[in-house]
Amino acid sequence: MEVKGIDLGDIYSENVVAKILQVAQRGMKETAPLETYPESVPQKGRNSGRYEHRDADFWTCGFFPGSIYVLLERAVKYPQALDVPEHIRPQISNQLLKLGRHWSAAINEMSGRTDTHDMGFIVQPALQKDYELTGNEESLQSIIKAAYALASRYDMKVKAIRSWDVAINDRYSITNMETDFLVIIDSMCNLDLLYYVGHNQNDQSLIDIATTHANTIMAAILRPNYSSYHLVNFDPRTGEPKAKMTNQGHLDESTWSRGQAWSIMGFVQTYNWTKDVKYLHTAIKCAEYFLRRLNECRGKHHHPFVPAWDFDAPHADPQEPLRDVSAGVIAANGMFLIHQALQRLPSSVSESLVQPATNFLEQALQIIEETLDMSLDKSFANFEAPLKTVNGVTTEENILLRESGFDAILRNSTANNNEHAHKRYQDHGLVYADYYLLEFGNKLLRAGLL
Repeated sequence: MEVKGIDLGDIYSENVVAKILQVAQRGMKETAPLETYPESVPQKGRNSGRYEHRDADFWTCGFFPGSIYVLLERAVKYPQALDVPEHIRPQISNQLLKLGRHWSAAINEMSGRTDTHDMGFIVQPALQKDYELTGNEESLQSIIKAAYALASRYDMKVKAIRSWDVAINDRYSITNMETDFLVIIDSMCNLDLLYYVGHNQNDQSLIDIATTHANTIMAAILRPNYSSYHLVNFDPRTGEPKAKMTNQGHLDESTWSRGQAWSIMGFVQTYNWTKDVKYLHTAIKCAEYFLRRLNECRGKHHHPFVPAWDFDAPHADPQEPLRDVSAGVIAANGMFLIHQALQRLPSSVSESLVQPATNFLEQALQIIEETLDMSLDKSFANFEAPLKTVNGVTTEENILLRESGFDAILRNSTANNNEHAHKRYQDHGLVYADYYLLEFGNKLLRAGLL
């Protein structure tokens, strides 16, 4: 399966379906709601190859069930892009839906949480897709509840949604919510939830909160060159920023690559809802910065379009920089959305926004091509023939697999390499790197490019 001459078959392969199922079927051995969710896969050490789990309330809980629903969308709407053996096809949709609902039970239960800004990441990958594909009213109500829970963290003085209640590492301890108001660049990608529910419920207040928050991010977290700080601490008494710093990047003034990727995707999503060109312009400038930093690496090391974990961090071996594959695939999703947005505009407008040589579809595809070449795990999973069949259809409760020795689809992500972090971990598989890789594949399908 090719787009512009680039082979993307690995995104739609039997391997990716089997890998998601090998992890998903393990969860069926536990009673829902599940207490833990997959997050990262170590590449070295005693537990290498198997997902390490985090408590169900950790912000990444939505991405693994989201991957199940990405595959369900393919099975239902794009069966030509789901590479599974013929004996699997009659049951794959029902099996994926069963798995998705099982893995989503805890997410439904936590949809009213007001202690986190990550409600978009938590509920949208699985529950929004469940509602859109099946019309499940329970999922819609959970999405609505989550949006209002997120909106409850908005502060009129700061003109932003509080991202974190506290920030604690070996360098600082910020815990007083009366004097500190923490906002991170990642927050841009939770605004989509507010817009979605605001329009679904005809509630302008949710839309206004999202747009005002985006304006605050533009003013306070983006630098003049459109690189991004990770974290800004506002004074809630005045609404003004009092410190700009990092929590997961290298230094306060460096550019953490995943944060920059969140900015690209978040601002183009904001544009798609508001149609205000200033947000598209901002997304483009954030993307151009990201691409400039990638292009600086040409000739310095292999696969320059697989980003370093921080664009300004030093590397023990400059020819083998520590990467963050997740930053690349997130940025590629954002760049594809920019490409689509520009296609819908009159040429006179789109040409005024973009440098003539920049084609965001081609840039996104190059990121994905280099990511697959460098970081696709080569221990492939696949399906086995059923032990029992009735009229040619398997009767096993679980689909039989030859499992991979590595649970994740991609290697070489870095969740947090900040030297002051309590948990510093890098160069591993990561649940949202896989999710955004699969989601990129579905974006191409929805656009009719495959």
